[in-house]
Amino acid sequence: MIFCHSLSIAQPIPPESIEDSVIGWMKVYHFKGTKEPQKVDNKYYTSAQLSICDTLANWIQASYIPKGGWGDIKKAVSDKLGLFNQFTEGKPQSYGAKSATYTELKYNSSHKMELYTSANIYWGVFANKVPGDWPVRDICSPTQYYFTMPSAETEEENVKIKQQLDLTNQVNIKPYISFWIKNMGFGRGVENVLLCKDNKSPFIKITKGEYLQALESGLSGYYASEKKKIIEQEQGIQSRIDVSVKYLDEKMERFNEGLRKNREKYKNRLGELALTSTQPSISDLDNGNDLFSYGKLTDPESTAGRVPVYKIDPVMAELCKKDKPQWILVSWDYYPGAIDPVEKQQHEAIINNFNFEYVYNFFFAPEKVKGQPYTPLRSPLYQKTVVVMEKSEISKKNTLDNSVYFYEDFSTTDIGQNPNGWKVKANIAGASCVVTTVEGTSDKWATIEGSNLVPNNLKKPLPPNFTFSYDVIVPENFTWGAKGLVLLLSKEKNLGVVEDFIRLKIRPGSGGSDGEVELETKFPSEYANGTKWYVATGFSNNKKINRINVTIKKSGEAIQFFIDKKMIAEYVKGMPSDMVFNALSFDMGRSDGETEKYYIGNIKITKD
Repeated sequence: MIFCHSLSIAQPIPPESIEDSVIGWMKVYHFKGTKEPQKVDNKYYTSAQLSICDTLANWIQASYIPKGGWGDIKKAVSDKLGLFNQFTEGKPQSYGAKSATYTELKYNSSHKMELYTSANIYWGVFANKVPGDWPVRDICSPTQYYFTMPSAETEEENVKIKQQLDLTNQVNIKPYISFWIKNMGFGRGVENVLLCKDNKSPFIKITKGEYLQALESGLSGYYASEKKKIIEQEQGIQSRIDVSVKYLDEKMERFNEGLRKNREKYKNRLGELALTSTQPSISDLDNGNDLFSYGKLTDPESTAGRVPVYKIDPVMAELCKKDKPQWILVSWDYYPGAIDPVEKQQHEAIINNFNFEYVYNFFFAPEKVKGQPYTPLRSPLYQKTVVVMEKSEISKKNTLDNSVYFYEDFSTTDIGQNPNGWKVKANIAGASCVVTTVEGTSDKWATIEGSNLVPNNLKKPLPPNFTFSYDVIVPENFTWGAKGLVLLLSKEKNLGVVEDFIRLKIRPGSGGSDGEVELETKFPSEYANGTKWYVATGFSNNKKINRINVTIKKSGEAIQFFIDKKMIAEYVKGMPSDMVFNALSFDMGRSDGETEKYYIGNIKITKD
């Protein structure tokens, strides 16, 4: 029994149960400055530089209080060189602070919160930091670091997500350079705001000529490194060393020939920008590949999918050794397609709370903030004021009716706001669910556009016998084949852990053809289980208003399903008579077009 109890304690805390909880920081440090300098490899960090780390850490903690996760903050300088990062030696001297909001937590035996894993949401503010993690390793040298920055424009196809990633119109960020960079190996990425004197970027795009020259210089280092590996791997056995070196020599001949062909092809265009793949390497020279067409056989001059190669201004890099930062890079995890509530909350806090103007002035126009302490633009405990409108007459009537267990027509929510009393999960493009009107109706409707909607004020569990109904509208020309609207009525063992359920998905037809209903049930083996399909007669996309009513009636073991008051399915032995549901949600998995949305309203549950 003790062993089993320990296992249950070690289980992670369900993220849904804490995503709206202000958990805060493990510790608020109030760093006071650093007196001792620090040396890392050939980089010497003065006490003044390290004190800037303290300052940046304090500003982060003043601007953000972790919600849905547990935060900690660390001061950091350039990584120490090791076996696998020698190519970073040419990076400029950087230093700053980074926070981690840990999202996978557990309770220990004393019911105190602990980390379950190291999974976290990142936010960093650094002086002289190179953005992203896309080195062009084979041409980096001890004095020069080369890199790419795959952006939303080159890496993201979804137009809505691109719009969400664009910070150029954010009022607090608009005066500065901002850009998003894709994470290496992942579909997610990092937002960046670059604060530098007069918005003069320290990152320089190199030319084809410089790239080819750097590649030629890198060939000798590549050969020496590969030969050393061979000698170490073959453990002194000369015959095997000779064979492997012979293969290496042959490969180097192909590489040199590839370099020669590229030099010849671009000999009159060496001053053009070098546009390459996101991770170019020496191996691209094999078989005489065109380094700058990136496999564009049909249109080798196209720049689609190719990115510039950057280096740091050498003068600026040398100045990075001084006490004063040459630029400040603010970076944080953000990708709306991930629909991570903790990441979204941090993102909202940064763009609304962090005082970018003060930070810029502090380092690049200090006379403007002399004697003024850092103050966030908005309190990190800020909560948006919820406006509650007067209930409609029908809502008031249903509230007084003892047979009505739940009623929602969204009348208490102002237009353009998230539905009051509902938990909203944004869609893949970060767009939320809002209340709106639909021309031709007198009601208010909640728009579900790839989003998820869960009632917070629903009494649980539902009655054992009930009638549940709701209205649905789709706009004219709703995309045929787009995602359906899913209603999930379920019995959850724990929050988010579904045991038994009814899953009803509806989707309109096209051009006047009928829609479809997909009905999935999961109950104990002697009851209804599996998936069946039915016709939603008259539910199409050819009218200005394409509206239907959906009704589910549960009585004893029987479950009945209706579309516009007409029964489409009946399960006489559908579910146990004493089973009750304790969770309800509406969901649309994805929306890719302007007409791909559902409007829901007049949601009603009566006790039978």
